[in-house]
Amino acid sequence: MIKLILVFTLVMGGGGYGAYSWITKLQNDNKILQVNQSKLEGAVSEQKAAIEQHVADAASIQAANADLREQQAALEKDRKNLAKKLGRHELDILAENKPGLVVKIINKASQNELRCFELQTGAPHTEEELLASKRSQLNSECPTLANPNYTPENT
Repeated sequence: MIKLILVFTLVMGGGGYGAYSWITKLQNDNKILQVNQSKLEGAVSEQKAAIEQHVADAASIQAANADLREQQAALEKDRKNLAKKLGRHELDILAENKPGLVVKIINKASQNELRCFELQTGAPHTEEELLASKRSQLNSECPTLANPNYTPENT
């Protein structure tokens, strides 16, 4: 009988030790899983922030593209206007007959175009440009850029 009690005690002790080791392992695994979960939650929040930033960047890029399309349309309108103006004049015949006049016209147009480039790169407007109200006072190369207060209805 003592042998039976001894065997039973050994089996119970082994079972208790096995249960204790298994519970300890489960507790350690649980701690590791909790740490991993907190890391994953941090990574998820970082990814959400990155996605929000990308969405904001995409919106700003779309707004910039819309602005560029508007500027391109205005430039295309100016280009067509200039092509129409140049198409009306026969500069080669005029240059042959009145070279001084053509030089004066080309120099004034070049000066106006250089002013347009200055304004496009951020130069401030002059008083004359801001106060221009007649077509004769306008920069004819880029009237909408050089004369922001002028509207065609003013003439």
